[in-house]
Amino acid sequence: MKYYSRFKQNEEYIWAEYIDSKYYPLSGSIHEQSPGKTNQALDLETVALVTPYFGQKVIALAYNYKSLVGDQVEFDEPLVFFKSPDSIVPDGGQIKYPSFADNVWIEAELTVVIGKETRDISAEQANEHILGYTCGNDVTAENILNRDWHLARAKGLDTFCPLGPFLVKDINTNDLKIESFINGQKTQGSRTSDRVLNDFESVALVSKYFTLHPGDVILTGTPAGATDAVVKPGDRVDIKIESIGTLTSLVW
Repeated sequence: MKYYSRFKQNEEYIWAEYIDSKYYPLSGSIHEQSPGKTNQALDLETVALVTPYFGQKVIALAYNYKSLVGDQVEFDEPLVFFKSPDSIVPDGGQIKYPSFADNVWIEAELTVVIGKETRDISAEQANEHILGYTCGNDVTAENILNRDWHLARAKGLDTFCPLGPFLVKDINTNDLKIESFINGQKTQGSRTSDRVLNDFESVALVSKYFTLHPGDVILTGTPAGATDAVVKPGDRVDIKIESIGTLTSLVW
């Protein structure tokens, strides 16, 4: 496994490989299998951590965990919806609690970052189109008067999609522990093997309907317990995915 993070330095964006608690700027492109790195570690006081998202779209799946939808012989296709690009915030960022909301919760999600333009591919082809993986938090407000079935005001609000801190390559994500925590108390716990569709199948599904571009992300669903993972201003939220990392946010 290799771990990368993306930073903004002055007006430019750079990628760096994370090794032994230091970040080394890449000497090649993040899209290369082994991009290489420089020998001089980044001075973190000169950069700002941003997310691995650098595309056009943020797409998410709903009802993609068996524990959430219940024991069935056959499972329906997961729901597909969009989150706004302005919902993206980096690790350590803040989730803004909307003034109109009475109920806001968090959702731990393994997130796929697309590596190249993708349209109507099979699950067998999907691995060639995935750049890597990161942690995602599909923050959700209770549906507005039960009317917004496209979920725009429930899931697409500014700051409602923390992502990061790493882009992880060369990892098998089929059976990883996935958890969420509020102020250190676990609110969700499952494994990615409980999903209805795995990463490759999820990418194939979304590509049937939309062209995916480099840097686009797909949040692959959340396990049971999300609607009980209710937050309030002042809370600290951690999304932990085995071998991927921990994504931390503060609610304000």
